[in-house]
Amino acid sequence: MLARLDPGDCTPRHSHRHPVTIYMLEGTFTLELEGRGPVDVRAGEVFVEPAHVAMTGRNLSTETPARMVIFYASEPDTPFADPVA
Repeated sequence: MLARLDPGDCTPRHSHRHPVTIYMLEGTFTLELEGRGPVDVRAGEVFVEPAHVAMTGRNLSTETPARMVIFYASEPDTPFADPVA
């Protein structure tokens, strides 16, 4: 799956039922995972988002989009993400 966050965009707070691997194509994606410090994933880098951890992702740039390829495996019809309050 391809994803893009424009400058200033933020994902809703969520978790995944399975690990999700991201490969950054452009820009920087800042992940805020519950219980951990922020993680910056830059173009050319890979990061595995753990299952069952509340998180949000941000593009803190004012100029460059954050574009990524997302890889995951799950049972058919399993939601990609679950909202977390």
